Amino acid sequence: MQAALLGGIALSGGAALSAVGTHQRRSSMLTLPQAADLAGLAPSSAALKSQSLALGRLFPALLDPDAEGAPFIANTLSSGDSFAGLIRQGEPGNSVFLRQPGARAIIPWTPVFIRENSQLLQLPSSVTRQIDCSDLLVMNESSTRHPVFGNKARKYEFVLPNLKWSGAKRLGTIGAISSNHALQFALANRVADLTGDGQPLNCALDLVLFEVPGAVTDIARLAILRGLAEHVAIAKNDLELAGEASQEYAKSWLHPDTDLLVPPGGSNEVSVLGHMNAIAELAHFLDAAQAWNAPPDVIFVAMGSGSTVLGLLLGVHLMGWKTKVVGVADQDKSYLTRWLVNRQPSLPFVEGNVAKLARSTVDWLQKIRFPGNSPDVLRVMQDEIFLPDSTSWQPGYGLVEDTDLAWANELKEAGLSLDPVFTLKAWRSLLTMSQAGALKNKRVLFWNTYNSFDYMPSLLSSLG
Repeated sequence: MQAALLGGIALSGGAALSAVGTHQRRSSMLTLPQAADLAGLAPSSAALKSQSLALGRLFPALLDPDAEGAPFIANTLSSGDSFAGLIRQGEPGNSVFLRQPGARAIIPWTPVFIRENSQLLQLPSSVTRQIDCSDLLVMNESSTRHPVFGNKARKYEFVLPNLKWSGAKRLGTIGAISSNHALQFALANRVADLTGDGQPLNCALDLVLFEVPGAVTDIARLAILRGLAEHVAIAKNDLELAGEASQEYAKSWLHPDTDLLVPPGGSNEVSVLGHMNAIAELAHFLDAAQAWNAPPDVIFVAMGSGSTVLGLLLGVHLMGWKTKVVGVADQDKSYLTRWLVNRQPSLPFVEGNVAKLARSTVDWLQKIRFPGNSPDVLRVMQDEIFLPDSTSWQPGYGLVEDTDLAWANELKEAGLSLDPVFTLKAWRSLLTMSQAGALKNKRVLFWNTYNSFDYMPSLLSSLG
């Protein structure tokens, strides 16, 4: 299972798109409702202002505006400082900001969901006794009350205020019609308060969505996406493209005034901070619950566009834990596509995405003098922390076996909802390692990245 994290030269991660598509820019545009129509779907500003950055407990200088030797992470809901006049370095959504050339890097952060100790879930013995490990806990990034929550929200807490400080007015992004990113980003753009006085990003948004082969298009979900975005393009999946090729293809569908194409899955260097912070939160939850007297031995997490698993890897490194992070790929691609992505057809597709993002993120963290990263962090992640699993995605993207469905039903009854594209594959990886005896006497944490909120009734009624 161990594979090279740093192998090859990888292009940016992306979903398969097609050179043959059906452009669905609507001649009769839906009238976009005002943000107030959707305001009930977001937590109150007062509740969000009470949230704090867990990384600040580990490195207090990150939250000290007068400190030196580390970047300053500014909470945009509580900071009275204006970002007007700051110098931006980097592209919109993936920048740092300076008060003057050569000054300390400033990174905006906006809490957009409520952290709760209840996210740390203990499964019933009917489930855990079937798994050969010392103990099993779940970090459950799922909510039945809030549509923008957990996994994607952690990325947007850094990406959205970065876009606002960058002055973005028009954006595009890409994904499958069923993409969690496409839906949550479109919604967060409309409802996530970035200022403390009810101002979301609210950019004009173009979506380039591709059809998943063998899957029936969810018409209700597509209707919601069309109500949240200004333009929607549907791309057929006749010719597989990947990485930068997919993004260049998507750009041809966007409005000529689009400021930026947000990467697939919302993954970039800045968004990796979201799950670095999540590890610091996990440490706090474990202490508060008095669940374990030591960190987890193994973490299982789904692996797609890359920033979630990379954030966990870097977070584990910052904490000084000996934890192994098993990143479970959601798909693989042909040898030809692997060659296009990383120039090494033997390196699985998703691992190529993580490899490139790892190199660029570590380089970025070093440039902004982010504390806690050793000079050999890439080697440490490759040799000591990262265990990529690029086989459990089979039999196909979003496809599962009957045994997987049986587990999904049992876990749902136990309070844990998983999806067939990502998290159910990660659960399969956990079971496989358990059956092989690899988890014996280990403290195992399963990181659930699937938000089980039922979007359809709430959003369809709000959008009319």
